Amino acid sequence: MVTGAPGAGKSTVVPELLRLRRSTSVGEGQLVVMDMDELLDAEGRVLGVDIATSAAAANWPAYNALWLRITELVRRSGTPMLLLTPGVPRQLPEGRWLHLDCPDAVRRQRLAARGWSEEQIAEALADAAEIRKLVPRSVAGDGTPEESARKILAWVNE
Repeated sequence: MVTGAPGAGKSTVVPELLRLRRSTSVGEGQLVVMDMDELLDAEGRVLGVDIATSAAAANWPAYNALWLRITELVRRSGTPMLLLTPGVPRQLPEGRWLHLDCPDAVRRQRLAARGWSEEQIAEALADAAEIRKLVPRSVAGDGTPEESARKILAWVNE
């Protein structure tokens, strides 16, 4: 599991992870890479249910359970899986955890460029601070997506 608060670069790094995954020790192309955001539509919903806003917090446990099931289905085939998630270990109690992080100033800039409000940005900064406490092993997500992907894959290879 690779976690990170909004703006860390999780979705941005996925194409590079897919491109570079052949370099992992798990075998050529054998690493399944998924981002929890990939199931969401443009409005942050899955099957018509809001997931992406803090108002949807009551739906998050069910969404996490869905992803745990997806992870289990992939892994039972014998194929390793890397899931990028904004979740934390108590929400998704599976596997090893890595934190994709970036400085708060970088996060603020990225989220402002997305049109996020100051309140939403403050919430993301608070999420980042909480994740730093819960998942101390981290890699920097403030470089290029390729650099971040290489760091994540090095962790996978450990």
